[in-house]
Amino acid sequence: MSSKKLLDGFKNPGAAYRGKPFWSWNGELEKDELIRQVGIMKEMGFGGYFMHSRAGLITEYLGDDWFDMINAVADEGEKQGMEAWLYDEDRWPSGSAGGKVTIDPQYRMKSLVLTELPPEEYVPCPDDLAVFYGRVDGNNIYEYEELENGAVPAAREGWKVMRFTVVPDAPNSVYNGTTYIDTMSLKATMRFIELTHEEYRKRCGDRLGRSIKGIFTDEPHRGQLLANLAVHGNVRTCGLC
Repeated sequence: MSSKKLLDGFKNPGAAYRGKPFWSWNGELEKDELIRQVGIMKEMGFGGYFMHSRAGLITEYLGDDWFDMINAVADEGEKQGMEAWLYDEDRWPSGSAGGKVTIDPQYRMKSLVLTELPPEEYVPCPDDLAVFYGRVDGNNIYEYEELENGAVPAAREGWKVMRFTVVPDAPNSVYNGTTYIDTMSLKATMRFIELTHEEYRKRCGDRLGRSIKGIFTDEPHRGQLLANLAVHGNVRTCGLC
């Protein structure tokens, strides 16, 4: 490439090298209004856009109207010489398909919860994953033993029962009344791909790789341990399951 051609490319870059905003789609979507906004972004000098479902969306996410408007806007962008990009989630982070995956409880994120109890309050429970009895001082444990087969410990000064259980996340409006996905589950991940990426493949056809250049995946939620360590009374959310 000649230096003149390279310099001209910097002065007037093509769509591939121009900015592409996250285009918030919310409210009741209207095809004509979306197409109008494509023209405005073209006038502003953008090279394309990421079609991004955001809070307040009324049109059904991943419904028939949703895909109809995705395709119409991708076609309009192609006419305008712009790039259309998908975003694979309703809000963020990627994984729940706007709650369509995690409406099924088996796919919901879970946490490993530690509950500390004085021995006189401990009652064996079938939900116990593991139970230990140890000498505890704050975050330090000096001695411990595992309680097996529903054994009830004798009281010892400074010793506490440490019960570990697996607890599904509570429903949250961020995920449309469900939860985030269990990122450690292959079945859950495949369900997300089936409901999202595979649906775009079926509904958008040969636009993928042509007028629709690709799909943006937001970083996954890392779970309670790394994002929002919770300590409430004698209960600690201490890890992921």
